[in-house]
Amino acid sequence: MADAEEDAMPRGGASGEEPDLTDETQDFRFLTTISREDASIPKRGEKDFEPHATALQSNTLAASRHAMHAALAFQRTHQPRGHTLATYHPETNMAYAYNPKGPLFVRMGTVLPAIEDPFGDDERRGQRVWLLPEEVLFLMNRGTVDVRWPGQEGLAMSLQGAYAMFLGDEGERGGGLTFERYAVYSNLKRSGYVVHRAPTWEGEGKVPGDECYAAIPSMTPPTWHVGLFNYYTSWWELFKADDKVKEEESSQGPLVASKPYRSYAEIYRRLAIIPTYDPTARFGPDDSQLATDPAFRITYHVWKPSNTAYKKSAPGPPDFRIAVVNARESAVPTSAQLSALMETAPYKPPPEQSQLYQKLKHGYKSVILAIVDQGVVSYLRLADAAFGREKLYERRGQPGGRRGGRGGRGGRGRGR
Repeated sequence: MADAEEDAMPRGGASGEEPDLTDETQDFRFLTTISREDASIPKRGEKDFEPHATALQSNTLAASRHAMHAALAFQRTHQPRGHTLATYHPETNMAYAYNPKGPLFVRMGTVLPAIEDPFGDDERRGQRVWLLPEEVLFLMNRGTVDVRWPGQEGLAMSLQGAYAMFLGDEGERGGGLTFERYAVYSNLKRSGYVVHRAPTWEGEGKVPGDECYAAIPSMTPPTWHVGLFNYYTSWWELFKADDKVKEEESSQGPLVASKPYRSYAEIYRRLAIIPTYDPTARFGPDDSQLATDPAFRITYHVWKPSNTAYKKSAPGPPDFRIAVVNARESAVPTSAQLSALMETAPYKPPPEQSQLYQKLKHGYKSVILAIVDQGVVSYLRLADAAFGREKLYERRGQPGGRRGGRGGRGGRGRGR
């Protein structure tokens, strides 16, 4: 009884669970002195006040709120050397600039044909560099571009107004930019990647072309020249009779016939009766009968920051293909949806000299899903791996090394 009562008694001290620091009230007063040389950011969850009868806690919270409002109300300025003026174009929901400055425009913006602009300034000469809605928002957040409203004597567009026009009115104007797509775009651009819209940005999607399938092998058989005779013989005709005999044996008798075998590989090949997926056997787009789902389509083409061969006029094949998925509106993709999405990816087999794990990881096609859940972006790579093509029984292991003795030397020990 004493032990049971003792176990039931509540014990003081720590409960073993760490407190959630997100519930702590954050102190933003450090923002008022952030420009000082000896300024330091307080540790997360650290408090320099305690609740008591005085008004110290209320005054501290009020000062913290005031510092945060002052930091948000700070007026941002542009550097004179990198100041780029752009004009909003309401017909296309885009913006254009003359002579943009800065290294970001080397890989951003497009020179489009002349578009009729009722508010345009005909006195200015030069080519217009047009910026897409996601490019304008990203550059305005960085403070690189100053967008002006058209026909209003140079009235500056606020960042709130830019979000309202380039994101809020994009759907009404028939555009495809959403908050989820812009969240992925800005996240990749901040990481240094080069991001452009894919051909399947909007519309019914792109029909898979020849680049999405393995190349059709040449059907020209080899020709043998022996003296004056010309023997026109194909390689596959030499083995057709042997395959027919094997098929008849497997259909009438056991899978492994009672006869001598020279290796285990021939036995395993006879046991392989279950058909497996082979991405190299699809020779043309006529084999595809699947339609891509609008929620699972390739949205962006992405190039690595270290890709020095990239040029805006000739970008070349992208390093990654990303499909933006809204986690709040889309469920877990089905096998048919993933198959249709993978059909639109180009065929890129792994190198033959790669190891088994590297081949399966690389796959023959790959697409990255950028899953956006209330602004939080998570990336998931999907690869079209072919497990059936990797024959484990055909692998040959490397010869083993020497068995070492004492001191790391091979061979037998010294005898007496």
